[in-house]
Amino acid sequence: MKILVFVSSHCPHCPNAEKVAEKIAPEYSEYGLSFRKVRMKTSEGKELASKYNIMAMPTILLLDDENNEIQRIVGAPSEESLRSKIEKSLGLKHSFFSRFFG
Repeated sequence: MKILVFVSSHCPHCPNAEKVAEKIAPEYSEYGLSFRKVRMKTSEGKELASKYNIMAMPTILLLDDENNEIQRIVGAPSEESLRSKIEKSLGLKHSFFSRFFG
């Protein structure tokens, strides 16, 4: 699984989103999670933004191993929020109802 953080130099919230993702991603490296920052001004950034229909900054995408979008977070998430979404996407966290209904 991959985390892509789409950032722009003119975005006031992008440094916070990047900092949170950079801090949390290594905690899940044993599960194959990798982190990458994507700068919107680069040709790669423009290509990926078009591919994933990125409309706002910052946007964090969680992608599976085939580069399919699993989760999208627009804005700078809290550490708890990002950690929760990562764990749910990796299958490490179960919903309240799954404890009772399987």
